[in-house]
Amino acid sequence: MTKSFLIAAIGACTSPSHGPELVFVRDGIISPEDTHQGRLLTDGRRFHELSWRQGESTTVGSLTGIGPARAECEAIFHVPLGDVSRHVAMGGEAPNTALQFSPNEEVLAIGTATGHIWVVDGWTGSVIAETRLAETSIKTVAWSIDGETLYAAEQSPDAFIHALDPNSLAIRWSNRLADIVGSSPVPDESDVYGLYTLPSAYSVNVLASDELIVTALHSWPTDQGQQNASQIVKISPEGLITDRWPDQPADATFTHAQFNEDKGLLAFVVGRSASGPPPSDLPIGGVLVLSANDLEPVLSMTIPPLKPWFDTSQIWEAIDISTDGDLVIGLYDGRIMGMGIDGETQFENNTGTPIHAGSVPIVAAVSWAQFSSNGILATTSATSIPFGSQSTALRPPTAHPNENTLWAIDSNGDIDWKWSGRHVIQGLTQHPDTNWVVTGAGDRTTDTRRDLYGALVFDTTPERDLGPKTRLMAICPTQGPVYFRQAVTTDGRIAVAEHPWVETDGTIGGKYQATVLR
Repeated sequence: MTKSFLIAAIGACTSPSHGPELVFVRDGIISPEDTHQGRLLTDGRRFHELSWRQGESTTVGSLTGIGPARAECEAIFHVPLGDVSRHVAMGGEAPNTALQFSPNEEVLAIGTATGHIWVVDGWTGSVIAETRLAETSIKTVAWSIDGETLYAAEQSPDAFIHALDPNSLAIRWSNRLADIVGSSPVPDESDVYGLYTLPSAYSVNVLASDELIVTALHSWPTDQGQQNASQIVKISPEGLITDRWPDQPADATFTHAQFNEDKGLLAFVVGRSASGPPPSDLPIGGVLVLSANDLEPVLSMTIPPLKPWFDTSQIWEAIDISTDGDLVIGLYDGRIMGMGIDGETQFENNTGTPIHAGSVPIVAAVSWAQFSSNGILATTSATSIPFGSQSTALRPPTAHPNENTLWAIDSNGDIDWKWSGRHVIQGLTQHPDTNWVVTGAGDRTTDTRRDLYGALVFDTTPERDLGPKTRLMAICPTQGPVYFRQAVTTDGRIAVAEHPWVETDGTIGGKYQATVLR
């Protein structure tokens, strides 16, 4: 039985505020007093999973309340993640933050740009274990199938992937991927983008066998020009590399690997930033699909660029592979494409492709795209100017009509519904057992309002007769802009990472913290 998300919000305070009243969240109620029943939250509050109706009274403990017209929101805890204000003040991007609930959804793992790892209770935020790895950023965290091991992948001179005891964060084994793709020195602190010149364990996919398929990636500058090295490796539960593809690191960037257990297929983006002619045997600007069993190629597919605005095709995180082996791909040029495992195009949807605003072309890139139980979900970004255009130095003169939009598309490429608002969409997170999807609301470059951050929750149920406006079931505001990776549970908790921002007067607002919403 599908459980609904229980929606939450957060105010501007460090600790959640609550008065002597019941809080009517979706499919439940939060009581501000300890009733010795329900799920214990922070500050003695309790969550009670029960139904309520608009306009009807409900009593929990000594308190009675009337069901509101719309579910309320509540932040159930925060985890401070350190000080990144200097990085933000220098113009750095949102700090990389990894969030992942354990398989039983009782524990939350957090990895940060400053090398910290936390394991906290998923309901109260109480710290179970904490550590910091030196000279590193935590690129991603992942759990073993049984929840007994936590994997942490670095972007660092060593590019370690670690297997950790989640109860103590003691290291069980480590594998140094810099031995494969090379190392780089720690960049100067004044270089806010220097982190991205370090090698990394870019993607970590956990198989049912508890083997790992990991993307090792390194892109760095030299006196001879930019260099790339990437390789897909399979790692045993004991931490040993048992297979790799290709045999030697490729002169390319392998990113955003997506694994489908049912088909045993791994799909990933192939790009390149290196100097010199590209390798002829790789689909630069396209997609590769490998068999997870033996890491042998199943599909190598290039995508022709959208001329005249783009000289190359580029994909960011908009890639997914279905249980049928089909692919969905979103491109910087605004196209969403459906592909079969044979490489044949099933559909092409020009959701955010370039249009002209006067003499200036503008585009809304496809940032995220995923298969859902009901079809395909995708997002388009804020407006930009195509990088193949003569006007790239200009600011877009107006917004693309399809910017910052969530799209629901059927298997034929037709639009079921779409939603757009004032929020800057960051990320796309769904749980496979629900008909809900969460996006973040991130930093804004052309609007100084601070009431447009948080998490947006949408109902994607196809049978329901919902218009685009009612698809948005909740706006869960946070104090600061939200990073593009979120984590959700089947019972409705939403974990987001907030980060500081720069005010118009140069001062820093907000905090670097993880927030769990209900």
